[in-house]
Amino acid sequence: MRLNRIHKKVDIIKIGVCLIIVMLNSYALLAQQDSQPVTEKAGYNISAGDMHMRDPFVTVDRKNHCYYIITSRWKDGRGGLFAYKSEDLKNWKEIGFVFQAAPDYLGKDDFWAPDTYEYKGNYYSFLTLSNKEKGILRGTTILKSTTGALGTYKPVLPARQLNITPESMQCLDGSLFVEDNGTPWIIFSVEWCGPNVQNKIGEIWAQKLKRNLTGTVGKPHRLFRASDAKWPTKIGDGVLVTDAPFIWKDKVSGNLILTWSSFSPLYSIGQAISKSGKVLGPWEHEEKPVFSNNGGHQMIFEDLQGNLKISFHSPNESKGAKRETLTIMDIKIKDGKFEVLDKNLVSEKNVFDPLVVDGENKVCCKPEKKYANPVKTTENKDLSIGDPFVYQYNGIYYLTGTTNDSGFDYYTSKDLITWENKGALYRKSANHIGTSAFWAPEVRYYKGKFYMTYCCYVPGKDMLQTCLAVSENPDGPFTDLYTPWFDLGYSVIDADIFVDDDGTPYVYYSKNGMPNGVATGELYTAKLKEDLSGLDGEPVFVSGASQEWEKVRWDVNRCNEGPFVFKKNDTYYMTYSANDTGEGFYGVGVSLAQHPLGPWRKCADNPLMTTDLSNNISSPGHNSIIEAPDGNLYIVYHRHADAHCKKPNWDRVVCIDRLYFDERGRLKVDGPTNTPQSVSW
Repeated sequence: MRLNRIHKKVDIIKIGVCLIIVMLNSYALLAQQDSQPVTEKAGYNISAGDMHMRDPFVTVDRKNHCYYIITSRWKDGRGGLFAYKSEDLKNWKEIGFVFQAAPDYLGKDDFWAPDTYEYKGNYYSFLTLSNKEKGILRGTTILKSTTGALGTYKPVLPARQLNITPESMQCLDGSLFVEDNGTPWIIFSVEWCGPNVQNKIGEIWAQKLKRNLTGTVGKPHRLFRASDAKWPTKIGDGVLVTDAPFIWKDKVSGNLILTWSSFSPLYSIGQAISKSGKVLGPWEHEEKPVFSNNGGHQMIFEDLQGNLKISFHSPNESKGAKRETLTIMDIKIKDGKFEVLDKNLVSEKNVFDPLVVDGENKVCCKPEKKYANPVKTTENKDLSIGDPFVYQYNGIYYLTGTTNDSGFDYYTSKDLITWENKGALYRKSANHIGTSAFWAPEVRYYKGKFYMTYCCYVPGKDMLQTCLAVSENPDGPFTDLYTPWFDLGYSVIDADIFVDDDGTPYVYYSKNGMPNGVATGELYTAKLKEDLSGLDGEPVFVSGASQEWEKVRWDVNRCNEGPFVFKKNDTYYMTYSANDTGEGFYGVGVSLAQHPLGPWRKCADNPLMTTDLSNNISSPGHNSIIEAPDGNLYIVYHRHADAHCKKPNWDRVVCIDRLYFDERGRLKVDGPTNTPQSVSW
């Protein structure tokens, strides 16, 4: 009896083992299907003329004597890479997806222009991505396959990092170039509609990469601007486009030839030459484009027979029977540069809108809606607050400012134009050292937390002192860390925290006082301790009232206040306000420096903005600066609600206007404005 039971148990165990083996084999098969190269479909049944796609990049596989084009494609609401294969460049077949973004992948938007290279035995795809919801600017990421061109691609960057291009720059169309010494570079466009570009002019940049392509080395370098070449023409509302930078080395002359796309006025391909053979140039532009008949986003390759080819899409039309199509031509080099292609080889001239690609506003400067200052609340009322400061987190804009003597309220917006009142951001405690004059809050994100600076009147000291509060969340609540933050023996207002590229924090503030009955404000800066617990060194003088526009009431007011600091390339910019915010000649000036501690030099063409009663604008100032949804910088400031009010007056409203940089790198503003303004978001 026991023996029968034992045999039955053995039989049951055998059955169980068999089931487990079957299940394990099934799981192994599924895992293999996920990780192994996709299975090819039979038959090269798609002619090149039927390959309707943008930005075609041909990858040559010399080991297997074939070609691939890996393009972007969407499935189930997620972007991915889709492969095609050919043996002769004329006939192609679909292979399938070699990458599809996981549901939690940080890259949610764009999926543009994948360039796929063989490098050190693996394949890498350079792909343009962004995440609009989280406020991550467009840039280039890198995916890697260790199992061939048709293998499974995976991101090489950490999960928390989307792109390898600078996160503060709006970039696209990154490509790979490897020097003879083995040094890899990423060559990329800085988008004409992104932050810190001048006059809507696109730029081409380069940055060294680590040998394993998992990060960058050193700083990025600008190679040239679209306006440096003669052939591009402006489109839309004054845009000069830079697309698809790609470097090819001429083995005969040693020149580097950089091809790129813009409009002239149709979509075109141009070239710039580095006769030094170095990525950093200098780059000399050819006067005429290589191709100018409505085609572009090109790359250069040698086919399996050693013939030099150019691949691009033409015409530049996203819809209709005569739409963007894979175009491959022979191309020749003469005297160290590409010969101009016969434009009649592609004869289709479509009517197209160069601002719209695949239904999306790729140029991103096409006006879509308008606003007029002052900006409005969700109740369609003027947003009335002083000393406005705007910060952004996860695609949401937050605005706070001088509210009342109990603390500070805040507003939120998705477009900088319409704001919803969300109530309290900070409220003082019952035993707070300050009793009144709770002014000018600013919020900065630093090392995973949000820090608020503000000032208040402390009767025990008979002076204004600056305090520091903290929150885990952008919407608070903020609680005090230090009251006061530091005590210098004089009134300190309008503190602004700036964190440099190396992570070093600095503070800028106004030393405020009434010597001889004259309201005086002088700007100072100091390095901060890493934990923000206080100053790490003595304050350094920045500026006082000195320019003529700052002396309109010299007998009663000599103020510089409200500093705001940011960095563009290697230059530090400070906006500041001068004169009395309650009177009639408040305004904004600009200072420049090459180091956060200075010396700071005021711009000779100051002010950036000031009173213009003929345009119903009175005392614009005490600003912050923020990147708008289209990538442009905007200045956020207050001005008198009634330009012709009796002064002094502290009834102020919030306004925004676009900033830009001129050809000499000077900060300029399209404003201050009262009339309707077009925006491209």
